[in-house]
Amino acid sequence: MNDEQSSEVDRYASTTGQVMTEAGWLDVHFETCRPEYAAMLRSVGFQRGWHVLDAGCGSGSFLPLMAELVGPGGRIAALDLAPDNVATVERRVAGWGLAAPVEARVGSVFALPYADDTFDGVWCAATTQYLTDAELGTALSEFRRVVRPRGLVAIKDLDGTSPGLVPGPPLMIPHLFEAMAASGNDQFAGCLRVPSLAQWLREARLGDVWQRSTVVERAAPLRDVEREYIGGGLAYFATIALQRALPAADRAAWLRLADGAGRDCLFDDANFVWREGHVVAVGIVP
Repeated sequence: MNDEQSSEVDRYASTTGQVMTEAGWLDVHFETCRPEYAAMLRSVGFQRGWHVLDAGCGSGSFLPLMAELVGPGGRIAALDLAPDNVATVERRVAGWGLAAPVEARVGSVFALPYADDTFDGVWCAATTQYLTDAELGTALSEFRRVVRPRGLVAIKDLDGTSPGLVPGPPLMIPHLFEAMAASGNDQFAGCLRVPSLAQWLREARLGDVWQRSTVVERAAPLRDVEREYIGGGLAYFATIALQRALPAADRAAWLRLADGAGRDCLFDDANFVWREGHVVAVGIVP
């Protein structure tokens, strides 16, 4: 992380310092997008009896469905860089009574603490956006190493070219992502890289690669959890947007969104629509 990044608002950060990786934030994010996220996980091809790694498990929101997919004969390893997130996962797993056992541990996707060919598949959600290009290459090499031949690697992340809201300038959020990436912010650059994930999997020498985009769209009237997720994201974006040289119409919109009353007015507008896109890319280990 460069000096500029570290000086920006650390919103909803876990103990790693990474923005938007704290368990409470991850929970409202998942609940807002639950139907679409569940469909994306179901689509990748995990099978009953498999041993699966959730790499970058966060607060563990995907684990119940993952356990359902692999069933009583399967096993799950949950790994996260943030010790506080791993503690949350361990506490939740102890009370959930999942269909498959889960072992959680602290670790890095750059040096996975598992032997070669340990897993039948890897799921990595909302993690690659934090990685530089070189780090993503390292992580994909590690995923390939720990997955057996003919097992699969599945990556899901936010497409930074996709977010938008109505009413508002149509490209105000992609403009912000571009400005932040140009300033050296790895997370925003990582989100802009997401539409090319399939290419990255092929370059990591995975086979039978496919990729699919899913749109998450929420319109007024919003549920409380949706207001919390969208409002929290817009508040963070507004804070950093007002430090950037953006088009005048974008800046005026961000100025309104920097104020809580302005966000409430937007959410209460009968025409309000929030939209963001997510990509899942899957490849098979040769």
